[in-house]
Amino acid sequence: MSTMRALVTCLCCGLVGSALPQNIGINADGAAPHASALLDVDVSALPANGKKGLLVPRMTTVQRAAIASPAEALLVFDTSLGQFWYYDGVVWMAVTAGNHWSTRGNAGTAATDAVGSLVGSTTLEFRVANERAGYLADGIPQTSFGHLAMPTATGVNNTAFGKFALRTLTTGTNNTAVGAYALRNITTGSSNTAVGYEALNANTGSRNTAIGYRAMALNTTGFDNTAVGYLALSSNLTGDYNTAVGYQALRYTTASSNTAFGFNALRDNTVGASNTAVGSRALMNNTTGSQNSAMGFQALFNNTTGAGNSAIGANALDANSTGSYNTAFGEDALPACTGSYNTGAGIGSATGLTNGLYNSSCGYNTSLGLTTGDYNTTIGSFAGITGNYNNSAGIGATATPTATNRINIGVVVNNNLTGGYGTWQNFSDARFKRDVQADVPGLDFVLRLRPVTYALDAELIEKASGAWYVMDTLSKGEYRAGYIQRLAEVSAARQTGFIAQEVEAAAAAIGYDFDGVHHPVDANDHYTLGYELFTLPLIQAVKEQHAVIEELEQVNVMLQQRIAEMEVANGPLQKAP
Repeated sequence: MSTMRALVTCLCCGLVGSALPQNIGINADGAAPHASALLDVDVSALPANGKKGLLVPRMTTVQRAAIASPAEALLVFDTSLGQFWYYDGVVWMAVTAGNHWSTRGNAGTAATDAVGSLVGSTTLEFRVANERAGYLADGIPQTSFGHLAMPTATGVNNTAFGKFALRTLTTGTNNTAVGAYALRNITTGSSNTAVGYEALNANTGSRNTAIGYRAMALNTTGFDNTAVGYLALSSNLTGDYNTAVGYQALRYTTASSNTAFGFNALRDNTVGASNTAVGSRALMNNTTGSQNSAMGFQALFNNTTGAGNSAIGANALDANSTGSYNTAFGEDALPACTGSYNTGAGIGSATGLTNGLYNSSCGYNTSLGLTTGDYNTTIGSFAGITGNYNNSAGIGATATPTATNRINIGVVVNNNLTGGYGTWQNFSDARFKRDVQADVPGLDFVLRLRPVTYALDAELIEKASGAWYVMDTLSKGEYRAGYIQRLAEVSAARQTGFIAQEVEAAAAAIGYDFDGVHHPVDANDHYTLGYELFTLPLIQAVKEQHAVIEELEQVNVMLQQRIAEMEVANGPLQKAP
């Protein structure tokens, strides 16, 4: 110790002199200081039990921070933190032991550089405020990253990324949660996948898949559900077997077995079950209706409680709210329908139908004038009734019934060329006929009939039925031109028949209620004739003529006998010259 004390004394004396050394060495053996060091403190010559250290200034964190304009490389010991700290010219930095990763970046690029546990370690954990923020396990397949993500799980094959993801999981297995609060409350459920903020947040069930912001956020025990999109299935609690793909698809649903694909598809559905919606806003407003199927933009858009409806095509059954068991196929099919048990097949089929029931319409732009009628059938483009009749049918392009209980097959342009192989059969069975009377007139009626030939005013007929105005809407000029040409051809052709008004008058003249004439029921209706019913008066006329013939034959026989008797008595009769 005396040697070291003498050395320090000499050092102090030398520092006082005018000639300062280039560097200074402090040691016990008088060795020269290292050329690279301004101050070289060497304790190697001291005995093993006499070696000493260098004691740097000690202070609290507050005192360290209060140092005015610290020099770069200034070194102190922080007694509050129990660490050496140095000033790097910008901020104070802690001096840590061994190789470390700096919070301000690292330059290491060697193949041996790594962050993690050493060989033999089974887990690696990151913490924030002494709470788990990251966890990698080797023996048990578990991976988590995020504050308190999956902190207590014992189940295998679970992965959590995001704050509180899989927060309460215990024994559940095969779960994947990506996003803050994803699958936060699950404990024992398994095979769930949640991607997005609060996706499957409340879930405790199994086999659910949710991708998107708050997708299936409230689901609890529901299972086998799939939700993809912002707020998709976000209100479901216990419903099962639901599939929602799209922004807010099935957002408010709590029921089961619903399928929604598209923007806001089945958005407002609550307890409605077994619905299928494919298309933007399909079944968007449905609430409690069940077993509905909609495919196409805004198909069944306004349906709320209606059930058992099927709509395929943009805007099909768009206005329906409470009507049930309707079927619409085609763009704008049954677009205004609010009734039930209606069927529309074809673009614009039954476009005007509102609360009518049991109507069937097939073809492009059919039943344009039908709104509230029931039990009507239409087959053919532009076909259908022009008023609210019941139990009527139009078959063929532009076929237009004009009265209730009327069936029209074809139109004037068919020129009566309606038929097929075989004969038309009417029901006729004695078991179903009452008050049978043989009172059909014969010659008296037939002789009053006036068969005529005539030319139809085809254009006037089409205007009266409304078909003219429907065809006037055709966008393609060649179709319209062909229609006009056909009307001209029909109007030029000569036809054979009766005048209905004359037949009606002939029957009335003899008090005959002839059902072969249909009298118009209103201003829109027109006369028709059932030509096959004329065979009955004709048959009766033939029978009446046959009776007359038989009577004349009997008279003739009597006259022949008298002539023969006279010839026997008087000789042969002489023929007049």
